[in-house]
Amino acid sequence: MKLKWLSVFLILSIIVVAILAGAGLLPAPIRALYDFPNGDKLGHFLLMGSVNFVLNWTALASRAAPQPASVIGKVSLAFAFFVTIEEFSQQFFPRRTFSLLDLGFSYAGIVLAAFFVYRLKGHV
Repeated sequence: MKLKWLSVFLILSIIVVAILAGAGLLPAPIRALYDFPNGDKLGHFLLMGSVNFVLNWTALASRAAPQPASVIGKVSLAFAFFVTIEEFSQQFFPRRTFSLLDLGFSYAGIVLAAFFVYRLKGHV
């Protein structure tokens, strides 16, 4: 049950960060990522990878999955869709910057997290 709440918290956190970024009100620790070259790329990779890891871990923990790879694939694709929509929506906000490179780093984090979950839980 705690994993489900962590998943909800992480998704809500991404939404809040997106809203704050659109308003130009990012907290200092998040703004600090932009202070070094490609820091935002690292942020995309780590944040989206971490969230996808927790989402997949939660999905596999909440049911007996006869096909863990299928569950991981569906969860990861659904999350990647959400991330894609969020990145493309940045084109409509003057304080946001759409970047295919950011999206690529987000995807890389998602894929690596899916791989780790599969290696850790897929063979159970």
